[in-house]
Amino acid sequence: MQLREPHVSRLPSLARQYLGDSAARFLPEALMSVRLRRTQACGPASRGSRLGGLALLPPGQSWPLTKAGMPLSFLGQISTCEVTVPPGCPELPPDTLLAFFYEAVGQQGWGFDPADHQYWKVIAVPTGAAAQADAPAGVQVCSPRRLVPELVTTIPDPGEPVIEGLHRAGSNGVDQLYDQLYEELHRGYEGPWHRMFGWPDLVQNSMQLECQLAASGMDLRTDAGYDDPRVPQLEGGAAEWMLLLQVDTDGEAGWMWGDAGTLYYWIRRPDLLAGRFDQVWMIFECC
Repeated sequence: MQLREPHVSRLPSLARQYLGDSAARFLPEALMSVRLRRTQACGPASRGSRLGGLALLPPGQSWPLTKAGMPLSFLGQISTCEVTVPPGCPELPPDTLLAFFYEAVGQQGWGFDPADHQYWKVIAVPTGAAAQADAPAGVQVCSPRRLVPELVTTIPDPGEPVIEGLHRAGSNGVDQLYDQLYEELHRGYEGPWHRMFGWPDLVQNSMQLECQLAASGMDLRTDAGYDDPRVPQLEGGAAEWMLLLQVDTDGEAGWMWGDAGTLYYWIRRPDLLAGRFDQVWMIFECC
């Protein structure tokens, strides 16, 4: 949940008003995020941050395919030179384009089956070596739109475990605080919400534990996956997962994720530090 600037300065007083002593637990959970504001059309092969257009890949890099040979769609790229990484987040690789792909035609990968990993791809491309790649036949090519990064403040969605913890601790003002913020923030809504880092804008559920378990081989398509005896040993690692990119439904970009849904690309902090973008896990949520 993103805060506009007037609310950032008011957040401490609002938190104290509604949460009392629990405000000291809530306020440190606010995280800086990089809002990616979609703006005007741009060149299809431009080297800046953009949605859609043509993929720029290293020479010799093959186009990502599913196991059945279906080509993934290129969603867009982030130029790390343009992104100011929020405090506390690992630095992105310098002078690099991060190219994001997804199987956008059938939208088969939702991230709850360990086999879904084939339906997305993130490729780190040194900017100096980036070359236009020809998309295979049948690949959806979206209209290029410039992305302008800007630092903003986000707070956890009410469905995040940290907020549920405030409820369990008896902080009765949590609902009132969020009702007040939502009422003010949703006036003049300015979506879509594309972003890097910070808290995601949830459509359904918190995702870090889902990423941890599915990436570790557990099938979460039914509740039985959460009953796996390995879960207690793995769930502590959920905190290592951080939001790399959130891609919202966007009519200007030419895509709708299910029923007005969102794609969330997640990565473990150690993997981001090491530049292991092949370890990214994606979750698809929709209404």
